[in-house]
Amino acid sequence: MRAICETRRSLRDTRRKMKKDASVAACGIITFGAEAADLFESLTPEAQDAAFLDLAESVADRLNTTLHGLVVHMDETTIHAHFQLAAYNRDGLPLSQATRPAVMSGLQDLTAQVMARHCAGIERGHRYGDRIAAGADFRETLHRTVRELHRDLPRELAAKQADIAKLDAAKQEAQARVYEMQARVDKLTEKAELSEKEAKRLETYEKRLADRVAELEAAEQAAEFATAEEQRLAAIARAEAGEAEKRAAQADEDARRVSEKAGALLTATAALTGEMAAGTLRRTGPNSVRTANPAVYRPAMPDIASMLGAATDAAEARRREEAAAETARRQRLEDEAKAEAARTEAAALLADARRERDEAGKVWEEVRRLRAKLTKALGLVSGWLKSPNLTREARRRGEALQKVIDEDQDLTPAKPNDSGEGFAM
Repeated sequence: MRAICETRRSLRDTRRKMKKDASVAACGIITFGAEAADLFESLTPEAQDAAFLDLAESVADRLNTTLHGLVVHMDETTIHAHFQLAAYNRDGLPLSQATRPAVMSGLQDLTAQVMARHCAGIERGHRYGDRIAAGADFRETLHRTVRELHRDLPRELAAKQADIAKLDAAKQEAQARVYEMQARVDKLTEKAELSEKEAKRLETYEKRLADRVAELEAAEQAAEFATAEEQRLAAIARAEAGEAEKRAAQADEDARRVSEKAGALLTATAALTGEMAAGTLRRTGPNSVRTANPAVYRPAMPDIASMLGAATDAAEARRREEAAAETARRQRLEDEAKAEAARTEAAALLADARRERDEAGKVWEEVRRLRAKLTKALGLVSGWLKSPNLTREARRRGEALQKVIDEDQDLTPAKPNDSGEGFAM
């Protein structure tokens, strides 16, 4: 709203910037008299909304500004609506300068025209002057602000009291004139016989007396009317003073309630902060929360409700994250333990393999030693078979054995393989 008003104000050549506390929204209210309210409430909610919107937009157009807010209230005796307009018109002028009494009175006419389109039978109320002329009591036409009442009533009372003083003086003067003329009439009527001249004089005096009595009655009536008006204004002043006292008392009560509510909110907020740190908030249902100290939150309800719910949801989310993190930590530790066990088992298998390899090496050395002995023995046998001193039978068997030795190539020793993991015969 402020940005809109500043933009419009910039259309004019101004020397100063817009004040920080300048009004940026003009507020209005759409209300009805008793009979008009009955007619309007017979409409459907959709028709009522359409009428309110049509009127608010028409008022905005008439004032050359724009509508920015409209809400219908049903929480009081009579349906009514509040609306907000940009406080600067499209020409960059504040509405306070662009609206005059005649313009505001014209809005009343506009209201009647617009509402009549939506609800037959609604008419404009009578103007102030027309109501006074029709005999309405001044109090019934009094629509002034509290500030205006405080300003005007003392001056009006003082002016009326001055009028009463003048009227009292005029009344006393008229009374004296009546007494004077009555004395003259009485003096002539006391005579048994009147001359022709005295009779004419008495007739004149009686006529003057009647006129002076009429003047006195008029003065008394004016004084009574002024006194009644002064009493009425005094009653208004007393009533306004009483209303002012009530408003002051209500303001004090409102301030007390606000202070108590603020204190309760501060206490509840501090407790909520502590419970968030301690992790004692629990959600027991979609709209229910369990706290460590429910009594501290009750005075701050319902203002603290949304904050309490959000804090509880945050605490629940934090607990879920912590639980997930703990599960992940335990899984990681379990995986690390399994990996360590696998490494230990692999190391044991490698050690066993190495021991078996060492033992196989020892066996291979023994086999090599035995094969060397066998080869040496076979060499001796081969040499022996070649001896010329052998008998024919021994030579024959020796030749057969030599043939076996020559034919069996596997009797030649083989080297171990490079890996050292086995050997071949």
